[in-house]
Amino acid sequence: MQDERESSGPDSVDEANARVDQIADSALRLFARYGYKRSSMDDIAKEAGLAKATLYLHFKGKDDVFRAMLRLLARRVEARCREVVAAKGTFADRLGALLLAHHGQAYASFGTGEHLVELKAVMNTVAADELQVFERIFFDFAHELLKQAEASGEAAPSRMPIGAKDWIAGMMFASAGAKLGTPPTSEEYARRLKAIASVFAAAVTP
Repeated sequence: MQDERESSGPDSVDEANARVDQIADSALRLFARYGYKRSSMDDIAKEAGLAKATLYLHFKGKDDVFRAMLRLLARRVEARCREVVAAKGTFADRLGALLLAHHGQAYASFGTGEHLVELKAVMNTVAADELQVFERIFFDFAHELLKQAEASGEAAPSRMPIGAKDWIAGMMFASAGAKLGTPPTSEEYARRLKAIASVFAAAVTP
């Protein structure tokens, strides 16, 4: 039976995009709860409140849904990162907010983090391009934040023995490492990210 939210006619471009986002958002919730392998296309359709046939109008299979899910999360993260870079505040505080907007928001989106290892493996195998774009978001905004701090005199990147690219990469590695071991709560992970920001901000403070 057709879901009452579905249209009997062909979707417009806007309607199709909204439907794709609806499915991707549902998949994000499902993958966070059960992981990738335990989530089927039937499960995704039920979570989205759609007929399975509607799912296949937009996606060939679960890999395609996963890629759309990561693209949706990337758009949300990018929007929040943009707000952080445009906001006022000290360099250290804004750097911490940027880590929370990117790494913290992504971590919170996947629930307790118990499926992160599996989901990261799936990202590397079926969504490598989308993962690269996602990681590039942090790199670009962190670089912009560093340039702003240098222009205002809050940061002096030249005092570092490494370049800005390696400085940003170090933060990304540290943020990934902060999830190792027993998965921390979102709140604990946020505290770890703020601590990482303090250390890396201090490294470039005049």
